[in-house]
Amino acid sequence: MAQLKLLTFNTWGLPMASKDHPLRLGRQAEYFRNEGRELDIVFLQEVWTPEYVRLLSDAGAEAGLTHSTTFDGGVFGAGLLLLSRHPITDLAFRTYSVKGEPGALEGEAMAGKGIGYARVVLPTGAAVHLFNTHTHANWVHSVVADEQLPDVQVPTDSFAPFRTAHILEAVAFMKPIVEAAAAAGELVFAAGDWNVPYDNLEACLLQSLLPVLKDSWQAAGRAPLDPEGNTCGCPTNVYTGSIIGGYVPERIDFIWTNARVLGCEAVLRRMPGTQLNYSDHHAVEVTAACEVAAPSTPPAKGAKVPSVKATATVPSESPSAEGSGKAATQLHADATASTPHAEPGTASGLPGPVAEARVSPAASAGSKEGAGLGAAGLRGPLAGPEDPGHPARRARLLRLARRQLQDGLAAASARLKTFKRRGWLSAAVSVVALGVVYYGIMASTDHWAKRLCAGVAAVGLVGGTSYGLYMVPLSCMDTASRRGLEQLGRMADVWLAVAEQEAAAAGGKKAAAAGKSA
Repeated sequence: MAQLKLLTFNTWGLPMASKDHPLRLGRQAEYFRNEGRELDIVFLQEVWTPEYVRLLSDAGAEAGLTHSTTFDGGVFGAGLLLLSRHPITDLAFRTYSVKGEPGALEGEAMAGKGIGYARVVLPTGAAVHLFNTHTHANWVHSVVADEQLPDVQVPTDSFAPFRTAHILEAVAFMKPIVEAAAAAGELVFAAGDWNVPYDNLEACLLQSLLPVLKDSWQAAGRAPLDPEGNTCGCPTNVYTGSIIGGYVPERIDFIWTNARVLGCEAVLRRMPGTQLNYSDHHAVEVTAACEVAAPSTPPAKGAKVPSVKATATVPSESPSAEGSGKAATQLHADATASTPHAEPGTASGLPGPVAEARVSPAASAGSKEGAGLGAAGLRGPLAGPEDPGHPARRARLLRLARRQLQDGLAAASARLKTFKRRGWLSAAVSVVALGVVYYGIMASTDHWAKRLCAGVAAVGLVGGTSYGLYMVPLSCMDTASRRGLEQLGRMADVWLAVAEQEAAAAGGKKAAAAGKSA
């Protein structure tokens, strides 16, 4: 049976910010030079410099990964690199229109993050569609469970609107390609550092909007929250929290696919012979059959859906554990007779309040939009993660995403007002300083106080003018973010309307079937 072996890895190749990057990138190149002979496709993120692009591309080429390409954009670049054993026949890249908070120290607004696409052809002539992305970082990790979808964790940090926007834009880019590929029976792999755990709103959105793509980790039979799969924030990683503290052990690097997955594991942990790690992330390696997985069928209504709870010790970082792919992890699966969803017959109508203080209570079930959707027949329990593409679930997730975008718009508007106020204040300071300088030049007296005032005013003039000019690009960047958020909001509204119509139609069919049976 023909197989493909793929790997996704955030290299943390960020000069002046990441630690030990010359040593680590050199050892990464050594790894790909040797172990790359077993790989078919490699997705890399945070390869920020041309030197590191050449280093890793050359190492891959020595291992037979002779076809490579970068995806680039923005001031600092996108940092995306793709290595392939098979020829690339098509290529595209979409820079995310919503960057990040202008002026923030994290520098996300200056990066050209986006999603790249490549089509490769296997020796059999079959096409494989590849996506590589890196979304906005998650620095805070604050979440709260949604009231109507308890399995969905809604982020509450100020950067969440940017990540939500990136996921929506990535889906919009992938959707036509993924759907056409699925219809043609072709393989799709969407990999990268998604910066969101499996149960967060952003990842749930991707699963709901592109239900044909499955999480490789779970497709390989692993529990979704098994700590052995954590790729970032691991306490045994020496680089955890080395730039900004507060990291949480999470699985945020994914390979989503429609292929039949044969195996999936976290690799590239600790560099042999050292106490250092290859990166602040671990890599994800997937072995997949060159065939599309059989579609999964959602459980029948009323069926008992077991939930899996994983308890584990911290996985070993030793080279021996790396080689064997085994860790000292013990999983205990407890099948429960209940699901986290409402019982049949309850009125948990689609719209409703999110268990989060910063979301307006106007969106509650008693609101105008709640009443309208209830009349459309969207009452009843919402589908769980076992049926990610259910229209009612999709609609709820899109509503939550829409609120995230609205939060982002409100924050962008507030920032823009601040930038404008600072700009006008700087202009006023500059005018006053210019007047004082002029007076110092024209005044007939040569008193020391005049010279002192003129010198201070000159400094104020330069400083005020410089700061005012600095506000101009920040205002422009914030305006661009607002436009991007507004456009994504319109797109989400279209998807939401479709989901509501499909949910209403499904509800009508169920009601008609129930009437006939009665």
